[in-house]
Amino acid sequence: MIKKKVIIGLSGGIDSAASAYQLIKEGYEVIGVTFDFFNSETTLKAAGMVAETLGIEHHVVHAQHRFSEKVIAPFIDGYKKGQTPNPCMLCNREMKFKLLGQLAQKNDNALIATGHYAEIAKVGNQFRLLASRNSRKDQSYFLYHLDQDVLSRLLFPLDHFESKDEVRQTIKNLLPDLSAGDESQGICFIPQKNHTLFLKEAVWGSQPTPSGNFVDASGKILGKHRGIHGFTLGQTRGLEIKQTSRLVVTEILPETNTIVLAEESVLYKKEIIIGDLFLQAGEDLTETDLSFKTCRWGNAYLGRVEKLSEGQAIVHCKDPVRAPTPGQALVFYRGRQVLGGGIIKKNLN
Repeated sequence: MIKKKVIIGLSGGIDSAASAYQLIKEGYEVIGVTFDFFNSETTLKAAGMVAETLGIEHHVVHAQHRFSEKVIAPFIDGYKKGQTPNPCMLCNREMKFKLLGQLAQKNDNALIATGHYAEIAKVGNQFRLLASRNSRKDQSYFLYHLDQDVLSRLLFPLDHFESKDEVRQTIKNLLPDLSAGDESQGICFIPQKNHTLFLKEAVWGSQPTPSGNFVDASGKILGKHRGIHGFTLGQTRGLEIKQTSRLVVTEILPETNTIVLAEESVLYKKEIIIGDLFLQAGEDLTETDLSFKTCRWGNAYLGRVEKLSEGQAIVHCKDPVRAPTPGQALVFYRGRQVLGGGIIKKNLN
């Protein structure tokens, strides 16, 4: 019997290593691919060690320029516009799955796999993306944009694991040091995970950051800030002003380098505009109330969707949503099934 080839994204981490091992146990011919997005010797070395231990073919794809253009540049540009873009979403959409698909086509139209926590179910002739049964690790929020071509050849080997401890146990004997290691946190391309410093250097280099005003809703100046790149909606820390009541960031105005502060109640919105709308095959969002999330770990809300134009819609929320943030994704669900989503563009009232 000829083994089916699977191209798996191999990061050198616990999840991708366990996924590759699971595929080997299931009888696939596994080929590991590591994407060199930002010249990380640590990542390349770890992935190479995993591939060698598992005895699988391993390739490194150098894509630093494309990663810089498709992920890092839009991330920086979003903050310059007062948004809070999600680089993991950009990377999945513009880099990982496109590159895996291209490699699969060059390898006898192979299947592809990643270490994401999500599930795929075939219903009739269509493939459905589902949230992971392991709700604490679910990553379906970052994958809403995957189309039928990708879903039809995609495997999530971790979809049946109920906990991260179970995943660790899978590779404990083969890779004891890796299985006992810490999970990666933060944004992969930001050194020391210093978000604010990275953005400051990316936008202004060695030049001093232009300060601007904190103002209240009426425009009264409350104090000075050290650059809008260090703030996002709902933020309370780092305001460095005297407060007689609890104030939060409620608006970022890049055109005047101004940050508006107000009481937290202002953050709650009942209407949210989204752009870049993507729907899974066969979905039209005409149900009376749909479940949606505005961040991975956030609460699920109910809302009605009104299409405004091609690629845009407005979500009328049943209950107010706290700080729906421009640049973040809004993802629709029916139970565990992912219906699609879009990027938050603007809040109304």
